[in-house]
Amino acid sequence: MKTVLALLCLIPAATSKLIVPQWISDGMILQMNKQYGARSFLNGISDAGSKVTITAGSTKYIVDADPVDGKWEVMINPSSSHASINIAITNTAGDKINVNGATFGDVLFCSGQSNMVFPMENVLNATEELATLANFQQFRFFQTALNYSSTPLDVLEGGACTAGICNSWVDAQTAGAKNYTYLKNFSAMCYLTARELTRLRTIDAGTPVGLVQSAYGGTRVEAWMPESAFDSCPQYKNLVPARKDQNAAMALYNAMINPFKTMSVRATIWYQGEANADEKIAGVDQTAYYACMYQAMIASWRDKKGMGDFAWITQQLPPSVVSGTPMSQQLETGRIQIRLAEAETVPHTDGLTDISGMSVGLDMGGRSAWGVDHPPNKNEMSRRMALSLYHVAFGVQGRFTAAPVGSLKGYNSYWTGPVFKSATQTADGVVISVDEGSGFGMSLKDVEGLNVNGSSAGCTLCCAKMPPFEVFVNGNWSTIPASSVTTATDVITLKVQGTVSQVRYAWSDFVECVLYNNDSLPLGPFLANLTSSPSTEIAPVGVKEQPIQSPPLGFNSWNFYHCNIDENTVKKVIDAMVANGMKDAGYQYVNIDDCWQVGRTSNGTIIPDPVRFPSGMKHLADYAHSKGMKFGVYTARKQFTCQGRPGSYEMEVIDADTYCDWGIDYVKIDGCGGKDYKNVSSSWMKFHSRFEACYQNTGRYIVQSVESCGNPNTCGQWVPNMANLWRTGGDVQANWESVMHNAAVNNAMQTIAKPGHFNDADMLEVGDVGLSYDEEVSHFSIWAIMSSAMLAGTDLVNPSNETLAILTNKEVIAVNQDLGLNNVIQGKMVNSTKIGNDQLQVWGKHMSNGDVAVLLVNNGAAAHTITASWEELGIPSGKAMKVRDLWTHTDLSPATNSYSRANIKSHACAFVLLSPQ
Repeated sequence: MKTVLALLCLIPAATSKLIVPQWISDGMILQMNKQYGARSFLNGISDAGSKVTITAGSTKYIVDADPVDGKWEVMINPSSSHASINIAITNTAGDKINVNGATFGDVLFCSGQSNMVFPMENVLNATEELATLANFQQFRFFQTALNYSSTPLDVLEGGACTAGICNSWVDAQTAGAKNYTYLKNFSAMCYLTARELTRLRTIDAGTPVGLVQSAYGGTRVEAWMPESAFDSCPQYKNLVPARKDQNAAMALYNAMINPFKTMSVRATIWYQGEANADEKIAGVDQTAYYACMYQAMIASWRDKKGMGDFAWITQQLPPSVVSGTPMSQQLETGRIQIRLAEAETVPHTDGLTDISGMSVGLDMGGRSAWGVDHPPNKNEMSRRMALSLYHVAFGVQGRFTAAPVGSLKGYNSYWTGPVFKSATQTADGVVISVDEGSGFGMSLKDVEGLNVNGSSAGCTLCCAKMPPFEVFVNGNWSTIPASSVTTATDVITLKVQGTVSQVRYAWSDFVECVLYNNDSLPLGPFLANLTSSPSTEIAPVGVKEQPIQSPPLGFNSWNFYHCNIDENTVKKVIDAMVANGMKDAGYQYVNIDDCWQVGRTSNGTIIPDPVRFPSGMKHLADYAHSKGMKFGVYTARKQFTCQGRPGSYEMEVIDADTYCDWGIDYVKIDGCGGKDYKNVSSSWMKFHSRFEACYQNTGRYIVQSVESCGNPNTCGQWVPNMANLWRTGGDVQANWESVMHNAAVNNAMQTIAKPGHFNDADMLEVGDVGLSYDEEVSHFSIWAIMSSAMLAGTDLVNPSNETLAILTNKEVIAVNQDLGLNNVIQGKMVNSTKIGNDQLQVWGKHMSNGDVAVLLVNNGAAAHTITASWEELGIPSGKAMKVRDLWTHTDLSPATNSYSRANIKSHACAFVLLSPQ
């Protein structure tokens, strides 16, 4: 009955056009914002141009459906509560959809081909594993029916359904009913990974988890790619094999991914590649081809969702043959090439994919009921995937402890096996370094495959006859005997004679001998050139910079990306701002907010998150500077940042000097949690002192932004002496009430602003879901006349034309940047009139050249005429003034004694510049 009800809500009545995708249905899990999560979105289709009202719990949202296709989208305010809520969606015509029992938690999206489809009933110890569901009743399941389409679909359509209930949420009780009928046919990788992740969590372990299975057996990566993704691989675009049905290019993305495009997720786990390995493209480097296509697919999924770079974990392909298979046959299976391509998705210096991880599976061979290409030990593969996922998605470092739950025993493990870092040749031989901490207790061990019943199939060649390391010497590959491989913590040494140019490891389909660390986690396959140590020389600044006088113009990552930010995204933002006219309009700063740091070295130096910023912060600063832009970072004055990362409490000197060494141009200092100083200025003053030293020693000026000061008579008396800007209110949200609240708080601080020192009303929400066009124009105009910092907080890589037109309005920006008459830089509200419940505002700013900027804002529900008098604007009575409209870029009729604008719509504004005639 539950399935029928969930589907009925999607079938509109004869006159209804209100439709939502099936995942927006009873019992759904919405991605929570807690612990580096993401905002949630709802979307659908209504009558073109109609108003859609969404009531989620006690909060109401009103959005306009697109005037052409009727599509709408709304962002739900962040929530850390797991309480069940009901959602009602209605439109102007009175159509209604009710969603009952929704809750906030984590969403795990599971996709790929048949090894992701591989069901729970076929895993090792299936009976016992199925029974563990009793301890994870907070799980909810969603299996997508198999389907393909030549065009993108907005909702899921029918197709084969292995679990019996598809395109609908199923609770744990239903999944376990009738001897686990549903769970038996659900993805083993998806369930077991979610289960192990839950066991690893030390905070909020009871978080509801939504498991979404959208996978299709026997399919190539090209079928899972949207049309736009192929543009990222122009060298291969015309070589994509022509296939039909589910293997046609884009067919599965269109039918099984596009309907989820606004569903926010914690992470995607991916298990695919066999079909690409089995069917090669003649004359094409299979590793390069798959690496390009797969990473283009990841990037496009992330771009389409519009929530930043959510975590992505890959299951690296296990063996497709049994131990002892002739090497000539193994070299033709394509597994080696696909594994190397999959390894390219792991974060590394100058890599294309970040916030990603991998479960190494080269030792997971065996035969299941589905055959040797579907190994049964999904249990261990999923455990490894969960370890990687916890590290990547939650930013947790080092060793993890899985709590014992029911029949499941607890364990403690490092998050990964040895991770290849570099290889060099010394007098002792070839020295291979792995990431610090990953190579404790390394040793070579034989690999044994598994039979269908889980018993060992043994190894045929083992380490004695087929050791895994090879070196390229004198034009040939030579195998290094196991006896010539020695290990120490994080170091592997291969005893070899002659000059080595390359080294490779695990160059076969079934790898008979694998290097493990002390936690029985393997080193993944690699092929590497021998390298020299990189230069660490710091580039000089050159000409000494001048301290800022006008408010900073730039970008901040938080409002749009939250914690889903990484170095590749930052580079894309920098490139976009250079190309789309924002740099030309005056924007300089590209600032990352919280979630970039994970710990400190033994001497206290802050450590960037290696899965988000593998190349380091200096690399990004150098990149920004090479494009004529500037780069900023975030910290907190307390012990922890707002997302629980290391703060700067009692580390200000080290951090400030580190930022100077990296070439940072802007530092935002938040408040947040843990230990704090009795006097909030203590931390700010330490930073200020060291930033001054940086300026004197290097010529680099670092903008200091602090949080917060909201009283002009207390902190307002001294904060300008130690900071360039200071937040005056709370975090702005993408709704009108929040924008106007922050504007009012900022306006109250007007008297303390001066050139080089500004009240900060918070980042811009222009372009984000939640504000109408008129509201965005008013928001931008108010921030401009207040001379607040204007840091865009939206998607600048794919902005709408409207968003870009607002952000690059040079006439409005000029008001923001003007130092003001007699250095009174911040404009203010000079009149507020109430008509019924509607508030009509007049704002004014005297410009340095004698002009007067005037902003009329309708903070009401109905259209109104708003008038600004010369008296309230401080203009001499009778003085005639020319009028320039800053949004239409037109000259209007001159005005004397007052200026009026009729029929200003609700939440809209008029922004003009008055100049003496």
